[in-house]
Amino acid sequence: MAFERRVLAPVLCVLAVLASGATALGAGVAIVAQRSGGVSAKLSYRHDAKNAVEPFSDLQLEIVRNGKPLYRAAVANKACGTICWPNLPDALRVADVEADGQPDVLLNLYTGGAHCCNVTDLFRYDRARDDYSSLLHVWGDPGYSLERLDASKEYEFVTDDERFAYEFAAFAFSGLPLQILRLEDGRFVAVTRAYPKLVAPAAAQQWRYYLDNRSDGTGLGFLAAWAADEYVLGRHDQVAQKLTQLERARELRSSGPHIWPAGAGFVARLNGFLRKTGYTS
Repeated sequence: MAFERRVLAPVLCVLAVLASGATALGAGVAIVAQRSGGVSAKLSYRHDAKNAVEPFSDLQLEIVRNGKPLYRAAVANKACGTICWPNLPDALRVADVEADGQPDVLLNLYTGGAHCCNVTDLFRYDRARDDYSSLLHVWGDPGYSLERLDASKEYEFVTDDERFAYEFAAFAFSGLPLQILRLEDGRFVAVTRAYPKLVAPAAAQQWRYYLDNRSDGTGLGFLAAWAADEYVLGRHDQVAQKLTQLERARELRSSGPHIWPAGAGFVARLNGFLRKTGYTS
């Protein structure tokens, strides 16, 4: 199944804000509204195109269920406090993520900073309290794409494993393994292994990146991502054999060995990191 992963990114001009479907109210105020079933959500904010540092302010989220207002509050969370930016053009979405008949509200935000940070506040309906509670997830630089990858009604969050960034190379040369998450009982659960037809081409792409960059010592970040993807496919022995072969051929070179080890040191660090991140026991 083919799909295009979409990276969420902030928009910094009024024209882009209006093109995203937001409604301008004058004085720099705009509204984004989404609806699914009996649930509607509205995000309002102020936008100042002349302010390059903090162009967005006064973010307010409102959720109405079956005509009854259940949630209204200023946007704030642990990732960006009260200075979050709406991640346009996909700042707001209403979808039944868990296929439980209760549409969820996804508020996509940007925290600012280089290679960082796309975050989502996911609001789930709490039947016992007749209210909404939020679940914060930090995607980092990759962002995510919300997909239905098989015949099930649940959505999957298709992203990349941000934990590999800077671990084996500078960010520009950091390969990030494919990661697929599903929301189950209020928790994000990794289900990547259920989609080998998506993981295999991702692994092949990381291998090509490694080959393209190994001569100048900037390929080990991609090799690490390839190994992780291959582990997801159950090819542990093949990975070990290939790493041994590359080490003996002195192909595991690093342009910054004082920061990121090469050779046997790279293999040792990679094996430890794959254990730490749950790719192998």
